[in-house]
Amino acid sequence: MIISPVHLFDPTPLGDLVLTRDISGDLETFIKDAIPLDPELMSYPEFFAEFVRPHALRYGAHKILVLPHGTHLKGDLKLDFDAPWVAANRLSGLVCLGDLIVEGDVFNETLSFGPLLFVKGNLKVNNLVKAGAPVLVLGNVDADLIVLGHYNDGVLRVGGDLSADAYMLMDHDGYVRGKVNAKVFTDEDVIWREVLMDNVFENEREDEPKIDLIWNCARTRSKFLTG
Repeated sequence: MIISPVHLFDPTPLGDLVLTRDISGDLETFIKDAIPLDPELMSYPEFFAEFVRPHALRYGAHKILVLPHGTHLKGDLKLDFDAPWVAANRLSGLVCLGDLIVEGDVFNETLSFGPLLFVKGNLKVNNLVKAGAPVLVLGNVDADLIVLGHYNDGVLRVGGDLSADAYMLMDHDGYVRGKVNAKVFTDEDVIWREVLMDNVFENEREDEPKIDLIWNCARTRSKFLTG
């Protein structure tokens, strides 16, 4: 299968660069304002804040790209430290101070880490495919097709609702405070061979799907779910 091309977008001209340590306190305030503490509803601001503090400690001298509310990114956003827009500016992440629309995919390939993506409002995206990068969205996540998290070093936190065709967690920490409007698939609940088609497995002997093949199917609107 040919992997569909990625059209990378450089968001740096659209925002301002600030030190990570100078904005981390604001991020915690945003979390407290948006996520009420309500144990009965499993609503805990600490689910979000606990990933902001260590990021600030580790990357305090690095910079964060801060985008205004209503930013449109006309391409794919690569959330890896080797992404040109990240490496060239010694960035630790991206913060949007409101709604963020990505007219493409948000993706993170590195399993063990990645730049922080923090969206104060809602995130609209074609596909969200992530590994080790922390992704914290205080509002809704609206994906055209898939939201997929894989490997256990990264987290996905959604303060509102999540809408997609499929929401897939493969040994990944995902939390949605609101409603999930999607078909949900997790390691604990499904056998991947039973819910995914053969075209997303490397060969007939493998029981674990290939992430890039699932992502390619989503990008090309090809069928990959058996149902």
